[in-house]
Amino acid sequence: MGCATGARAQDIEANGIFYNIISDTQVAVAPAFIDGVNHYEGCIILPERVYCDGVNYEVAAIAPRAFWQSRVTQVQIPNSVIMIGEAAFADAEDLTDITLPLGLTAVSRYMLAGTAVANVVLPEGVTDIEKGAFEDCSQLRTVYLPMTLRTIDDNAFGYCVSLKEVYCDASVPPLMLGDDTFEGVSGVQVMLPDAATTRRYQNDDLWGDEDLFSLWVDEGLAVLPTMEQETVGGNWVALNLGNSLAYKIYGPDGYLTAITAADRYYLPIGASGEEFLVVPTTLMYDEEDLQLVAQNAPAAIEELETETSPDFTIIGFDGMIYIDGDTHGLRTYVYDMFGREWYCRTAVNNWISLPGQRIYIVRVGDTVRKVLL
Repeated sequence: MGCATGARAQDIEANGIFYNIISDTQVAVAPAFIDGVNHYEGCIILPERVYCDGVNYEVAAIAPRAFWQSRVTQVQIPNSVIMIGEAAFADAEDLTDITLPLGLTAVSRYMLAGTAVANVVLPEGVTDIEKGAFEDCSQLRTVYLPMTLRTIDDNAFGYCVSLKEVYCDASVPPLMLGDDTFEGVSGVQVMLPDAATTRRYQNDDLWGDEDLFSLWVDEGLAVLPTMEQETVGGNWVALNLGNSLAYKIYGPDGYLTAITAADRYYLPIGASGEEFLVVPTTLMYDEEDLQLVAQNAPAAIEELETETSPDFTIIGFDGMIYIDGDTHGLRTYVYDMFGREWYCRTAVNNWISLPGQRIYIVRVGDTVRKVLL
């Protein structure tokens, strides 16, 4: 992904997202406050890497308050991110969907407080939900808690007045670090993996509070999954999931790519019609008999390539992309075949150096070409 640098608090700007360099090889997503207003908005699909000044940085973190009070509506976080800072999405009142990275180990203080998130999955590996993490999430209905969860801090789910379902795969009741972890909440159905685990929760002073929780053994899905696909922006295939279910998404190599309860999940358009398995899950049980097949169809790339004009010659040679034509004032984009953006800036020269031995999609104005370096 291309970048711009300048005299700002942030080190890099690429494709409308700001970053701070945190090591020789890593960056963190930074806030976008201009005149006191956070300018992030709409659907944000964060990349795994950002290319700038000859360095291909890994996006490894999201800074504290990065999206605080922004107007984002959906956020998809790549698995390269291993840390999300305090209040990173707090008071983003339009945020309804989020997909968290598989390597996350803690939900930080006030991370999603005051958002409109309706359903959320915490991936395996999360051990702690910190203070106020989901406080005042008035639209939150369903939460999926992993086997690894150990502690839930004060007011983590305080005043989540719509919360009705918690799927919890932890065999030992997570320790609540205060009496008001679920302040203002009542009548929550807690689904547990088996009868022995249910008895342990019943014997816990807080989880056994019958005014707050009713405990059940999980028996699988109550509704059937649905999925539709559509191409978005020429670079992504959107999986419209819905039904307020959780899904595990496996890549063509068979490895887990994501786990999400968002209404939409975005796959980068690929070079060939690779298949992804979409498996409904309660965390305790994967409903493999109901799995769906998604495809990051290359048709979207083929359609993109038809939007050409004879104004430019774009070729790849000896590790360089060469553009022959007047590019003055036009924005140049370079994507790899997975839909990841490597370069994005107003053209300042007619050659671009990128890592070789791969295919790129190059767009200058309305001219689009596929090149091999």
